[in-house]
Formats: sequence, C-alpha cells, structure tokens
Amino acid sequence: AVLESLIFSFTLAFITIAVVMMFVLWDPLAGGLSMIPNMLPVISIFGLVSWFGMHIDVGTMVTASVALGIAVDGTLHLLTWFRDGLAAGQSREKAVMIALQHCGPAMWQTSAAVGIGLLMLLPADLLLISRFGWLMAALIGAALLGDLLLLPAMLVGPLGAIIESRLGPKPPRKRQKEMDTPIIPTPHIAIPVVREHDRQVG
Repeated sequence: AVLESLIFSFTLAFITIAVVMMFVLWDPLAGGLSMIPNMLPVISIFGLVSWFGMHIDVGTMVTASVALGIAVDGTLHLLTWFRDGLAAGQSREKAVMIALQHCGPAMWQTSAAVGIGLLMLLPADLLLISRFGWLMAALIGAALLGDLLLLPAMLVGPLGAIIESRLGPKPPRKRQKEMDTPIIPTPHIAIPVVREHDRQVG
C-alpha cells in the first residue's frame, strides 16, 4: 500500500508539473523533454534505495514528490534566462552560458543551504525523520547536477532547438563586444552591496 501511494503521488505531481512546463514552453514535446532533468534525482536516488534493499516508509514516500517540486524550480529559472538569450538574438550555446551565469550561483548556493539544513535531521532518534533528511539532501544534490549538467546539454541540443523554433525569427545579433561581456547577477555573493548611507558617510 505504501509503495502504491508513492507511485500515485509521484505520478500526480509529475503530470501536474509536466502540464505547467508545456504551457510555459508553448510546446508539449519541449515540456516533456524538460522533465528529464527533473526525473534524474528521483530515478537515481530511488534506484540506489531499491538496489540496497532499503525499506520504503512514509518518510521515504514523501521525498519523491517534494524533490520533484524543488528540482523544477531551478529548471524554470534556467529555461527563462535561456529563452531571454535566444530572444535577444544569441545562439543556443551563448544563451546557455548567459543562463548559467545568471542562475548558476543562486542554484548551487540555495541547494547547498537547503541540503545542509536537511542533513541536520540525520542524527534524529526517529528513523523516519533521519531517513527523510538525508534522502532529501541527496535528491537536492542530484537535482542540482541535473540542472547544471544535463539540462544545459539538452538546451544546446534538441530541447533548445524546439524552444528556438517556437520563438520565431531572431532579431539582429548584438555586437561581439556586448555578447562577450560577462553577466553577473545583482546582488551577488561575490559583490559587496554599498548602501546609500555608506556612500554619504564615505
């Protein structure tokens, strides 16, 4: 019964998110392909859980749907910046670079913070809570790898071609100097934020 509930809840979450992605990308095929990186953490981590013969309890059952929802957040951010790059006349390769420059730091910093926070549940006396903590941390780590490695490769390939075809004719390309200027998100962890009060004091 627990395994059936796991499959049902995950299938429902997958279908719901896939439909949303299809509307976001304006294409059913592109929406379906964009779910592949989001499936990576669930397939890989739960494949290992099954391989080692671990018992599936309520805590384990909840993690699959939660991890899918967390994974799609990074995917949406990356796809949004990728589409903006294509709309600005960039090539798929350049659009992926721009998207990673914008989203990459925030994605790994958020994943690290959430993953470390969940690992604090590891010493819990209740096995259900302990297993939930390390499983979620592992799923978030695998989701980050899917968004930073698998999704960019797909955007350079067939998924990016489908999205590009939906945007219509490209506008005139920007000057090479503008294209090569690195884009750093603001605020950024490596850039100090100077407040107006600090400027006046200085």
